[in-house]
Parts: sequence; structure tokens; C-alpha cells
Amino acid sequence: MPQFDDLTAYLLTEQDARKLWREEAARLKKAVEDYDSSLSFSNKGFFDDGNEEGYKNLAKLAEMILAALSLCLLDNECIYVEFCKPLANRNRVEKLIQQARVSQTNGEWEESGQTSNRTSILDAIYSLVDYISAVLARLISQVATGRCWCDNVVAVLTQRVTKLKVLLLDMQTNTVISCQAGEALLNETDISNRLSNGILDEEECEEVLRMIDAETKEGLATAAEADAARYCVDQNRLRSGIDTIIRYILLSLRFQNRSGLSGTSFEICGMVYETGVEDFKALLFQDLDLEYSASSDQDTLNTAYSAFSILNRIMTQIDEKENGKPPKSSQTNKSLQTTVEWTYLEADKNNSCPNPATGLVYDASQKKCLVAVRAMEDIITAMIPLLLTSPMAVANLTSYRTMMALTSDTQNSVRPFKEKNYTAFFRMYTNKFEDDSKTWDVMRLSTAVDKQVFSRCALISGKDFSKRSDEKMAAKMAEVMQEMDRWVIDETGVTVACKFQVCSVLIVAFIIAGGGLSIMATGNRITGVDPSNLSTYLWVVAGVYLLICKSRFVEDWPWSDFLHFRVRCRSVSELHNISGINEQFIMAKLLHDERGGSELKTRGPYNKAFLQRDSADGFSIDCPLQMKTLLLSGLIMLKVVTPRGHALVCLDARRGTELKVVEHQGNQAQEHLICEDIHKLQDRRGQKKTEDKSRLQLMTSRELKWKRVQGVYSDMNAEFV
Repeated sequence: MPQFDDLTAYLLTEQDARKLWREEAARLKKAVEDYDSSLSFSNKGFFDDGNEEGYKNLAKLAEMILAALSLCLLDNECIYVEFCKPLANRNRVEKLIQQARVSQTNGEWEESGQTSNRTSILDAIYSLVDYISAVLARLISQVATGRCWCDNVVAVLTQRVTKLKVLLLDMQTNTVISCQAGEALLNETDISNRLSNGILDEEECEEVLRMIDAETKEGLATAAEADAARYCVDQNRLRSGIDTIIRYILLSLRFQNRSGLSGTSFEICGMVYETGVEDFKALLFQDLDLEYSASSDQDTLNTAYSAFSILNRIMTQIDEKENGKPPKSSQTNKSLQTTVEWTYLEADKNNSCPNPATGLVYDASQKKCLVAVRAMEDIITAMIPLLLTSPMAVANLTSYRTMMALTSDTQNSVRPFKEKNYTAFFRMYTNKFEDDSKTWDVMRLSTAVDKQVFSRCALISGKDFSKRSDEKMAAKMAEVMQEMDRWVIDETGVTVACKFQVCSVLIVAFIIAGGGLSIMATGNRITGVDPSNLSTYLWVVAGVYLLICKSRFVEDWPWSDFLHFRVRCRSVSELHNISGINEQFIMAKLLHDERGGSELKTRGPYNKAFLQRDSADGFSIDCPLQMKTLLLSGLIMLKVVTPRGHALVCLDARRGTELKVVEHQGNQAQEHLICEDIHKLQDRRGQKKTEDKSRLQLMTSRELKWKRVQGVYSDMNAEFV
């Protein structure tokens, strides 16, 4: 069978390769099994303080490792070309060769500019590779259990790390070797561009296997060739997740300045919070380039728990280390300072965590730990696991685990660990970023948390949220939730039990009608009054009162429903009139349930945020959505820069979302909920000098083009129509 991540082409014997594999395997095994041991990046010979030079050196190291990773992918792609042509892709091979040429340039830079420090640079690169792989190995072991998962994936990681180190010894020479092999195969072999890329999902792998079986049945491939091709598909499955995650980390460490700021002016923020209704939990992330991603899939959040748990342990040890250091007197106001603040709570470890009885959720804007990280070693130690909490990383790892679970046998099944109830907030930033962002008219993710705009109690409590106790708000919300759970929702309406309203109306009507009956008993004792006429009049009044009360709540209330103490509401306003629940919370509930299998179909005029719409006979969304309602439902409005000014783009993190990303240079392949030309609407409102709320027009579109994401929209009083 072909050997993936083979080292023999780079002048290493098989015996030397096995020795290196055993050493790397022992190191990663220790990182996995000794969970209580601390993980840290250590290389005092190359890095010193966390200054601009330190960040530039980190970016250069990441670039070198990324170049070596491209060579690893190129060599494996050449195996596909030779042994499994349906899996190979000509465009991808050519792209990897081009990336390898760029890596050769990086090697020339290293030799010409850093010859005297080559040993220290190599040591720093190896230390960075060791730390990334150790954190990744520990994360893999805590995501799921099963020999098929842990043993195979860690073995693949061992081979990949070993080859990266061998390639980095002499990037110039190794680049020439790899590129020549790739070009020779392209010239000798005819392969197509049928598949989009070399990292396949499960469906594409199954398609390749079907093609292999078909060729075998038709006699176009021998049994040995078919076995080798199937082996290639299995190896592609094993390596796909590792390649994606390592590449994501290295690309993030290059500090490409896509946000328009300098490389040392950044903020990374990741949080898991509970909001909306029921047990809705979401993972939000703001990366180095100020791009935003989100996930609310339960499997992804379960994977994120392991990543945040590892990060919390690492930050605790950094905090203890920094507290033991003497204060640095040479620190000036103009020098670069990196700070980390965080909050992490688990339900079974801290009494302040979410209380199942009351639904009380910890407020992530309070009780934060704060540490100023001075050494570049500690900055790297914290940054790597923080990047692994990104929805992009944990969603890819979750998909990777799912694919491994589907392909494992019954004896070696892959089983995820039990879900945990937790909240987390981690933020790393520099003082330079704080200075640069002071004049921004948008909120960063951390600012939104501090202002409690994601708090589920805010909608229930109103403007005086800070004056009320969390316990009262949680109890009130639990009561409202219990009432809403009794609603019966169908395609066109919501049926609500209304015994109190019906009884109160009937009692008043019976009192009026009873008064008429009592007048009949007076007989002729009242001079000049006909008791029967007066009784009839009162009975008519009682009937009119019944009709008025029925029409007051809903447009159409059949007597059958009325006498069964229920009412079918066809709009948000009707549902509010009957239940007394805030219109915004009703819409938050409907938005939340829509991703949970709700059959309700909506119609206008304000139903743009709903997925199931354009129904002429649906449930009417007749109240404008407010900004807080969107946030509570998992819809985050982000302000972006467009060729015509500014617009809003929605980051959809509603229940069940596996992964959503809003990045710079918007992708037109995806449909987004947007609001165009908000600056014109704001200018028009300013010219009228009105105090009314901003009313922004929502729409869904693939056509909006934007250049840069600025942050979370800050107008909490805006209404969306």
C-alpha cells in the first residue's frame, strides 16, 4: 500500500522515520494521557516580550509551517494521482505546486536574512509545531472516545508533525524535490478536475468508492489496484480534518491585516451564552481579522466545551504565573500590551452557573478574570487554544468526528462524551486595538456582552433591567415560558387556552342578564315601567357585550372555541391581546421554534426574518421586529462597508445552525438577510429631527457586495420592517 506522509523521498531511511515517529508518538501520548499536566509554548531563545517584533516573528514562523504543510498536501495528492485517480484533482495539484514555489521564496528569505539565527529559528518552529500538535491531540482525545477515533487520528497527527519537522530542515531543497515529483506526475498522467478539492466530505468519498467498485466489476482495475484506491479514500478521510484545522490555525497566525488595522491591533473574542427561549445556546466568535462566525448546533457546542475547558486550564496557569512575577517598571504607556479576560463556568462545578430550577443564567458581563500577558511565550500559549474555540475549527472537528463515526465498525465505534452545561467568555486584545476602536460607531462582540445586549432577561424586564434582581427576572421568564409551551401551533395560527378571559366575559354578561331576570320579579311594583321590556333591553346589552368582547381580542372567534375556553390567533397582535405577553417575546419564540420543526407559516407585513413565509393564509407578523428581539433569537446584525456606504448583514445563529460566517469581501453564493443603505435612512431621520425609532427595511439577497465587516450594529432601538 502507498505510504502517506512518506519521508523516504527526503533522504531518510525507513528506520530513521520509524524512530522519529516513535518519539513524536510518545510526546503526543503524554499530552493526551497526562491531562493534569500543563501545556505551554516554551522557547526563550527566540521570543522575548510581547512586542511588535514578537508578533512579526510569530507570523513568519506560521508562514514557514504553512509552506511545509503545502508540501505535505502536495505529496499526498501525488499518491492520489498515482493510485486513486477519481480522488485526484489537477487544479489542486497545480495550486499546491504554486504554493510550494512560494515556500521556496520563504526559504531563500530565511537563508539570506537569518543565517546566524538559523538554529534558534528552527528551534522556535519546532516548539510551535509541538505546541499546536499537543493542544490539538488533547482536544481530539476529549471530543470523543473509541479506539477508531483516538488511536487513528493521533497516529495521523504524529506522521504529519514528523514530516513537517523533516521538511522544515531544508525548505529550499525539499520544495524542489516535491515540486519536481508533482510536475512529473501531471505530465505522465491524465487526470480531470471533476472533484472540487482534495478534502472530501463523506458523500464524495462514497461516490469515489462506488466508482472504484464499478471499475472493478467492469474489469478496468485489478483487485490490488482497487484495494490501493480504497486505502487512499480511507487515508483521505483520516487526514482531512487534521489538515483543515492545522491550516486554519496557521492562517490565523499570519496576521494578514484584513480588517485594515495593523497586525498588532487586534481583538479575539469567543463566547458561549444562553439566550432566547428554552435552552437555546450559541457560540459566537470574533477573529483576528474582525470577521464573525457562529454556531448553535448541539454537537458543535459539545465539541466547543472541550476546547474551552482546555483554554480555561491554560489561562489559569498563565494567571498564576503572571501573579508570581514582579511588576515591570520599564513598561510605558506607548509600549504594546496584550491582555486576556475571561469567564468560564460549568453547571456541575460552580453554584453560580445556570440553575435548572429557575432558568437563571450567569451574566457573562460580570466577574471576569483579567491578566496582562507580558511574555510572547504566554501570548502564544493562550492564542492557540483560543483560536481552536472558533466555530470554524470546532464545526470542522465535529464534522470530522461524525465522518469517522459513520465509517467505524461496531466494535470500534466513535462515541461523543456527554453534553455539559457551561458558559464561557474569552477575549484577547491589545491596548493598540483599544485605542483604535474608541471612535467606532459599532460594537465589538465584547462591548455587546458588557452592555448585556445578549441577555435573555432584558426583553422581559424592559428598560429597568439593571434595577431588578436576576432571580425575579428568571422566575418571570420561566412563568412566561411555561405558558407559551401550552400553545398549539399549526400552519396558519396559534391556539391558546383562555379560560380566564372567557370566564370574566361570561360572568359580566350573566350579571347583566341576571339583572334583567331580577327585574321580572318586581312585577307591577314599579309604576310606569314594563319589567319585560327592561329585561329584554338588558339581555340585548349582555349579548352586545359578548360580541364586543369577542371582537376586541381577535378578528374571528367561533362560538365553539369560545365555549371550549380557547381562541385561535392569526397575528402577533391578537396573540398579545389574549396572552398579555410582550409582542417582541412572542416573535422571539416563533423565530426560535421555526428552526425546531415548527409548521407555522407567516405572512407580512414584517415577516422578512422568518424562513417559512410568502403564505397568503399564514400567521400575520404585524409588529416590527426590534433589535433586541433579533439578538435574543440568534440573529446578529453586523454593519458592513459597501461601495455605496454602509449596510447591515445578518449573522444567523438560530437554533441548529452548524456554521455561519460573515467575512470581509462578502460571498455572493450565500443568501443573507440584509438592510441596504442604512446611512441614507439615518440621514433622512436626522433631517426630520424626529425622536422616533429608526425603521430599517429588511430583505433577503445574494447580490449585496461588501468590502469589510465593521462590527455589531449599535442602535438597540432600531426597528426592522
